[in-house]
Amino acid sequence: MARLVEDLFVGREAELATFREWLSFDAEIPEVLNLSGPSGVGKSSLLREFEHLAIGRGRAVVFVDGGSIPPNPRGLLRALSKRATDDLDEVVARLNATSTLILLDSFDQLGELTDYLQSEFLPRLATSVRVVIASRFPLGLAWNRNELWNKVIRPLRLEGFSTAESREYLGRRGLAEPLLIDRVMNAAGFNPLALSLAADLALRFGVRDFPSAPEWRLAVRALVDRVLVEVREPQLRDLLEACLAVRQFDEATLSAISGRDDIGAAFAQLCRLSMICPAEHGLMLHEDVRRRLTEDLAWRHSDRYAALRARALAYYRERVRSAPPDEREWLVADRFYLWGNALIQELFFSSDEPGQVWVDVYRPGDHAEIQRLFTLRLAYLLPPDSVLGDLAPPDEDGDFLEAILRYPGARIRVGRDRDGRALGFTTVLPICQETIPLLEGHPALAPLIHAYWDQAALTALPASPDRSNIFYLLHLVHGGKIPGAVRGSLLRDLSGVFASSGIYLSSTYVPAHKRMLDACGFQLLPVARNVAWGLDYPVDGYVLDLSQIGFEPWIEAVMSGRRLPRSLHPAELETELQTALRHWTDDRWLSRSLLMDLPAVTQVDAKTPRPAAVRQAILQALTAARAASDGNDSPYRALELVYLSRRPCPKQGARNLAVSRATLYRLVKQGIRGLAEALTSQA
Repeated sequence: MARLVEDLFVGREAELATFREWLSFDAEIPEVLNLSGPSGVGKSSLLREFEHLAIGRGRAVVFVDGGSIPPNPRGLLRALSKRATDDLDEVVARLNATSTLILLDSFDQLGELTDYLQSEFLPRLATSVRVVIASRFPLGLAWNRNELWNKVIRPLRLEGFSTAESREYLGRRGLAEPLLIDRVMNAAGFNPLALSLAADLALRFGVRDFPSAPEWRLAVRALVDRVLVEVREPQLRDLLEACLAVRQFDEATLSAISGRDDIGAAFAQLCRLSMICPAEHGLMLHEDVRRRLTEDLAWRHSDRYAALRARALAYYRERVRSAPPDEREWLVADRFYLWGNALIQELFFSSDEPGQVWVDVYRPGDHAEIQRLFTLRLAYLLPPDSVLGDLAPPDEDGDFLEAILRYPGARIRVGRDRDGRALGFTTVLPICQETIPLLEGHPALAPLIHAYWDQAALTALPASPDRSNIFYLLHLVHGGKIPGAVRGSLLRDLSGVFASSGIYLSSTYVPAHKRMLDACGFQLLPVARNVAWGLDYPVDGYVLDLSQIGFEPWIEAVMSGRRLPRSLHPAELETELQTALRHWTDDRWLSRSLLMDLPAVTQVDAKTPRPAAVRQAILQALTAARAASDGNDSPYRALELVYLSRRPCPKQGARNLAVSRATLYRLVKQGIRGLAEALTSQA
């Protein structure tokens, strides 16, 4: 059987060369080769070829199929030791002693092990041990946002076969007729699994005319064909494919994604299809239908599917920039839908069913149901097989919820069924002078407050919630009725708070929520860790500061797996701004300035050279600061005289303002502070 598998393996020369080089390279730290690609692209086959090559070089190899082991440390350790032991020290010692190559397949099903691998397992491995992790999606920000993991992870993306590789594979399967090979490739494209299915049908059942063969339709597209019975016109099918790139749509959205202006008649037909459902902001494909059609399109015509998604991203990017605040909130969730992160898709969209759950504001009549859900929350926040250990709510937890429900500035949203009954809820609290005492009274939440701000910064926080753009994400609670749909609806609604480009804090003991925050680019503050919920479930504190980065650079970074631009503390921003003014005419210096990542700069027309964009943003901020100065613009006149005049001269500037040099420098300092505030307020 192994010889047969080897004989059928074709292509992948670049990937094999990368693997050979990686395997023989003497690394200073343990390296993880991350093999990623869509389902059916041949990841498992390539892993088996890796195994064959490594054994040929005398390497010890252990192959672990993530889909066939329990997703917990014990299951992993027993698989790595071939059921000999689940003792971590013993397993690691054996792997290190034999310089083993670990091949971990189907890692998407082992997401719960991410923290364990990072903190417990991988750091113990010798540099001679090599690890390959295969997954549908590349390992995300939870791995690569830390500088150390940037060095540890080596990405290797796997795509479909080339034309030549497809022909070679079909030839090795026993297909010799050029016409038949062409027909198989036309039906299956370049996806290895699809080619394998088509070759089976051709060899075992004599299928030649694939588009009309019942065996082929039953094997691959039975459901899709059934769904598309009512969609015969080519333009309508094109429009239906455009629907697959977004979660919900209207005519304008589909026009932009399809690249057609004349879709009025086809859109009217689309609205009458049985697979179309009403959604909160337009229309939506029935979720099961969408999933099947998407798999089919991405499999048969991956280029077209990628092009549709690219158009959708560009459309939403532009729409979010120009949308009013209330529209921006729900557009954020639709941007998340285009993110290929497996965890985000599972939490936000996996059980998305139009009409099952709707989210609106909390009403006093919801109080009893909210309390009931709150009482039952521990049963549904953790996986069903979790060992609760000493998990117990802090004594202050119930009173804290009551205080949040009473506080008029809190953002409280309730997920409801079709009859209006509460199924879950979220709470978000603006952080200000009014709410700090409330947060300080909760032992799980207070440590993050004091880890992020010192006493001086706490005193400088806004006085009231209406003046604050800083938020503590508090509760995400749902019961046992359609939990996936409720959780997804609540999270999509909650994601809208990011549209305001504020500062967001969150403390949680739930492992899945920690991974979600990691994926979204939140920064972990280790000093905020506490055991308010018990030793077995430590609470970790996270912060996401978009006040300088802005929403758009953040969402672009997390969706592409890049690290976020670094936020500047106020003093650091003022220093950087003053240095930029000193180098006002130096394009080379300005192009390297840390100000480049500020939203005020990134929002300048992309065709504008970046040094000119920095200058333009500063000048716009100067105008805004002067307009807000109530006629006291001396600090900004001082800035212009000292830095922006044709011949900057502090001495002449002091004369022009009729002040001493010392007073001039005090005015410049005030001007820098006001200019920095105006620059960040343009996010």
